[in-house]
Amino acid sequence: MGYIAGIGGANMDIHGRSERQLVMRDSNPGTLHMSLGGVCRNICENLVRLGETVRLITVVGEDVHGRSILEGCRAVGIDMSAAQVIPGERSSSYISIMDGDGDMLLAMSDMHIIKRLSAQLVDASRDVLSGADLVVCDGNLSSATIERLTQVCTCPLYLDPVSTAWAREVRPFIGCFDTIKPNRMELETLAQCPVDTRAHLDEACDRLIAQGVRRVFVSMGRDGMFYKGPEGAICGVSRPFDGMVNATGAGDASMAGIVWASRRGMSAQDTLNAAMAAGMIAISSPDTISSDMTPEAIDRMVKEYIK
Repeated sequence: MGYIAGIGGANMDIHGRSERQLVMRDSNPGTLHMSLGGVCRNICENLVRLGETVRLITVVGEDVHGRSILEGCRAVGIDMSAAQVIPGERSSSYISIMDGDGDMLLAMSDMHIIKRLSAQLVDASRDVLSGADLVVCDGNLSSATIERLTQVCTCPLYLDPVSTAWAREVRPFIGCFDTIKPNRMELETLAQCPVDTRAHLDEACDRLIAQGVRRVFVSMGRDGMFYKGPEGAICGVSRPFDGMVNATGAGDASMAGIVWASRRGMSAQDTLNAAMAAGMIAISSPDTISSDMTPEAIDRMVKEYIK
């Protein structure tokens, strides 16, 4: 098998989890934990842990966090030869605050450096992109970068929109993507229609498919995941799961599960199951990326909680 190319953000993540009910505008006792993050970087690390060969195109600053990101990515097996170090810039960072149950209440990101992931960088990385079997990106890229990426790439493009704000940026080019994984709010932004009912969910996916998207996987949190593609519509729901430690990174793991299962030619149902299982493995870990992310762990999670 060849390799997967990723293009998008790589962050330093700081997670804070309260020991008790949070009191706003006050100092709360809790636990602070630091780990590598960034949507595309997270997807790439999950894919490496699932046995894939991955090359990441990203930008970092010439600072402590930048060095940590490069060293950490290399240590887990991500090829960082296409990453660029930008002097004078701060590396991307992200902080999230979670309640005692592990649910995220507030987050903030400093991702100004992502503007340096430009159309010119796409051109400079053309060999990496054209040699890949599949390219996965996050929605943190500018509209000009997304546009150039859709022009350069000849292999299937997979997208995680990241947020409603970034979904607006990518909306004009959405038909160029083979597979996308929005949540309900991002889907509403992309399709420009409500998704408050099952009928509206179907309609929103149909609008994107009519524009050229082949498959849509919709993350719905505790309600599971919805799929619409050539095989029709599938609703995926898991059994009750009480092992949540850290909700951050679940969506990135699910996207990796979609890519991994697709690379193996799995059916739509099995791909949906793998995506949900990967997300459940992720939330079971205090880190953004679970060290337990393996094909065997996905199989066990599917058998125990999904099938």
